[in-house]
Amino acid sequence: MANIYRESYLAANLTFEDDKITWYCPELKDTREVMMEWETPIMNKMAEVAVEAGDHVLELGFGMGILSNAVQARNPASHTIVECHPQILTKLREWAVGKSNINIVEGDWIDLLDTDPLTRYNTILMDTYVDSDLHTKFRHFCKQKAKDGCKISWWNWSGATTDEWMQFYWKNVTFTEVTDIDVPENSYYNKEKYYVPLKIYTKDSTAHGFVAGCCSATTKIHISPTETENFDKVRSTQNILTCANPADPKFVSISNVRHYMVKSLGLYKINDGLFTATGNQPIIIKRDGSWTNKNVNELVVGDKLYKIDNTEIEITKIEYDGSDSNVYLVHWLDTDENYFINDILVKGGPDD
Repeated sequence: MANIYRESYLAANLTFEDDKITWYCPELKDTREVMMEWETPIMNKMAEVAVEAGDHVLELGFGMGILSNAVQARNPASHTIVECHPQILTKLREWAVGKSNINIVEGDWIDLLDTDPLTRYNTILMDTYVDSDLHTKFRHFCKQKAKDGCKISWWNWSGATTDEWMQFYWKNVTFTEVTDIDVPENSYYNKEKYYVPLKIYTKDSTAHGFVAGCCSATTKIHISPTETENFDKVRSTQNILTCANPADPKFVSISNVRHYMVKSLGLYKINDGLFTATGNQPIIIKRDGSWTNKNVNELVVGDKLYKIDNTEIEITKIEYDGSDSNVYLVHWLDTDENYFINDILVKGGPDD
């Protein structure tokens, strides 16, 4: 269900039956299912692979409470449930009576980044509906809300194991087959098999990013084709300029990027300070005539970089500072979008 129906869904008068929740979509002139009882084996398996006793669990979307019941059966230390539809919220509050470990959050899950920025979880379970933010923000959300080793699972619309989009382009996603589903004809899933995805999220202990400020020459990020901002001053409410592909430059402004700082040993200075970055910061380069992505520690003299003026600049000098006595403050943006540092196109990420 595309996110264009989100406002209609939130305003809809839902119908609650024993085996399903439905609503009438005026744009489609049709009745659609929000959740159905046949999903119970899937929800049980999701809880089985992702929840352990004593976990702090974040569940995004309550629905019929099937997954919530499965989570509760595994004795989590805390169970935070985020729900946005007012009628389902009423059902959620009724369900939560007498359960001391439940924390109900009304609204959109993405708002937790601002309203509760410090809390981290052992488990994150995603099963939302007509969700405007899911594929643009869920991966970054998990980076901020996941403890090291967090178990992340979500509704697998593809039902299979090969769709990279469905894996949010994460690496090392594992799948567990659910064999005992009996799927009636419905509006959102009509396959005979289902695979529960699981991503174990580990935070990379090696910093990635660029040095900005007093440790090197000023580092600038483009916020428009002609305007720049000091990289260490960029905040999440600003826009930055992006370019999807050097072969097909398209300038797009995005908002709500995140900004972090860590200390890191070991830095690479490119072309006498064109930029200074950590070794695992991904960069877009041309090598052997083709554009590709390489970490800074994989760059070689002769590689070409893409400039904002649609020209190329060759790497002529790479210097490495690995002294144990030097500790630098580095900065990066938590986004998959490519962006420009000192006029040079760099890769969003890194991938994990």
